[in-house]
Amino acid sequence: MSQIYHMIGYIHEGPSALQRTLDENEAAVQSLIETVRRRKLRRVILSGVGSSYTAAVMAAPLFHNLSALPTIVLHSTDHGHYASRLIDEHALVVVVSRSGERDWVVNALRQAVERGAYGVAMTGVADSLLAQQGQLTLLTSEGPEITFPKTKSVVTCAGLLMRLALGLAEPGDREAARRLEALREMPGRMQRALEKIEPELQGLMPRLTPHSVVWVAGTGSNHGVALEAAVKLQETAYVVTLGENTGNVFHGALGPLNQDWLIVPLISAADLGLSKQLLELVRKFGAHSLCVVESGLDLGGLADHTLTLPETYDPWVGGLAYLPPMQLLTYYWTVARGLNPDSPSIMRDMLDAFLPPGREEPELRGR
Repeated sequence: MSQIYHMIGYIHEGPSALQRTLDENEAAVQSLIETVRRRKLRRVILSGVGSSYTAAVMAAPLFHNLSALPTIVLHSTDHGHYASRLIDEHALVVVVSRSGERDWVVNALRQAVERGAYGVAMTGVADSLLAQQGQLTLLTSEGPEITFPKTKSVVTCAGLLMRLALGLAEPGDREAARRLEALREMPGRMQRALEKIEPELQGLMPRLTPHSVVWVAGTGSNHGVALEAAVKLQETAYVVTLGENTGNVFHGALGPLNQDWLIVPLISAADLGLSKQLLELVRKFGAHSLCVVESGLDLGGLADHTLTLPETYDPWVGGLAYLPPMQLLTYYWTVARGLNPDSPSIMRDMLDAFLPPGREEPELRGR
C-alpha cells in the first residue's frame, strides 16, 4: 500500500476549517468593520507572501466590486515602494500569514502601524510575531498543519478575507447580502466538489504527469486559485508551473506551447467564451488541456481532459470550490513522482532564508 501523507488529510479538512473560521471570527469581523467606520478609513491594503498573497488575490474581486473602500493587494516585500503614498493613518492594512513568523510579513505590519495605519494580523498562530504587531488579530481556525505546503490554511485565509470584503460593503447592499449567503454555503459545496473530483483526478494522473510544464489560468476569484496552484505545484511536485489571469495567457508564453505543456483553465460561466478561445489555440499549438469546469457548461469537445464540478458558483466566491481540485492535483502529482508532499527537500533551505534568527514554523518548534 502506498504511503498516506498528512497533506491529503488536510485537504479534506479544508471545508470544516473554513466553517469554523467563519463562525469563530464573525464577532471580530463585525468589530473591525465598526472600527473602519469610526476611524473613517479610506483604503484597504491586503498583504502577504506566497500562499497568503494568493489568498488575498482570491478575495480581491469582492473588495474591488463590493467594498466601499478602494483596495490594493501587495506583496509584503513591496511595502517599502508604496508606503509613502498608500500607508498612513487613513489605511486599513491586513497582513496575512498562516505561521506569522516570516520576516517580510512581520516587518510589513510593524511598519504600517508605525506609519499610523490600523494594522490587522490574519494568522493561524495566536502567539506568532505577526500577531504581536497587530492592533487586532483575526485568528484562522484550521488547527495544526504539519506540512510545508499549506492547504487548509489557504482556504481559511481566503474565506475570511472574503467575509471582511462583504462586511465592508455599503449597509443594505443586496448584492453583498446575496454573496454572503453564497460564502456561507461554500463549506458544503467544497465538500461535494472534493468527493466528486478526487477519484476522477486519480484516474487521470497517468496521462497528466508526463507533462513538464503546467499553466493554470482563471478569472475572478479563480485568478488567485491559478496563482496558488503555481505556488503549490512548484514547491511540492517540482513541476515548472505558471499561474495567470485567463486573458493574459493569450500573450507571451503561447509561443513555446508544445506537447510537453499542460494548460489548466479554471472555467466558469463568466469566462466560458474566453476559455474556449484559449482551448482552440492550445489544440492548434499541440499542447494538452485539463479543464476544471462548473456544472452545465459545454466546452464543445475542445478539452483533452475535463473535471466537472458538481454545481455552479458565484465567480467572486467560487474559487473556494476550484481550490481543492488544484490541491489534489498537487498532492497526487507529487506522490506520483516519488516525492514527500509533507516535507519537500527544499523546505529547510527556504525556511532558513525567510525566518528571523531563533524563530521556527509553529509545528516544527521543538522537533
